Amino acid sequence: MPSRAKLPIPHDPLDWRPQVASTQRRQPVIKDPILEPQWTGRHVLAHFDVHAGGSGPPVRLIDEYGEDATDEHPEILEQLTHSILAVDAVLDGYLTAQATQTGEGSAAIHTPRVHGSIITPRRVEMEVEVKARSSRSDRSSTVAFVAIDVLRLDGQALFDLPLLERKRLLDGLVQPTELVRISPYTRPPVGPWLTSWKSNGFPGAVSKAANSRYRPDHRTDEWTVISKVRGR
Repeated sequence: MPSRAKLPIPHDPLDWRPQVASTQRRQPVIKDPILEPQWTGRHVLAHFDVHAGGSGPPVRLIDEYGEDATDEHPEILEQLTHSILAVDAVLDGYLTAQATQTGEGSAAIHTPRVHGSIITPRRVEMEVEVKARSSRSDRSSTVAFVAIDVLRLDGQALFDLPLLERKRLLDGLVQPTELVRISPYTRPPVGPWLTSWKSNGFPGAVSKAANSRYRPDHRTDEWTVISKVRGR
């Protein structure tokens, strides 16, 4: 049988599944990497079509196993519908409580504890005051959608674009709200960021080649999960 990497990409975007990072014990060397916090939660593709009309909701959420999560998060659907600045799009992301929890995960988006530059022009827009959050009932279980990649935009598949270019498109595509976020990303060194993110509730970081392409339903060695710095 051919490997998944060599299988043709399904024509219907609803049949696409997320590309995932390698979790090998011996981490591959990533050329020209960018770093993201390692999000946990339900890994989904968000399918947006402004012309869906009577055929269904404008946004559908399909997880990595092909299960439909659309009806489970009506508040996220509402905000996604108004946050995506396109006619149609497919976003890779996570349904996760990390983005809304005070002091756990959310801090990586709002106020990193180390000096450096997060390459996310919209980071400031993503901030939500702790006081406003704490005044609501049980924010610890509030799930948000955190976008990490864009696979399709206005009818065009973006698989062959470099990751960094897809990130730039994503930043201009999504208007962040309380329940719709864009994951931050930065450049090495790994150590300070990994320490900061882990102290804020993330299990680790994900290192991705800035020039990497996207292959649905594929585990790629150009992305790797990092839970500790080599030599430590």
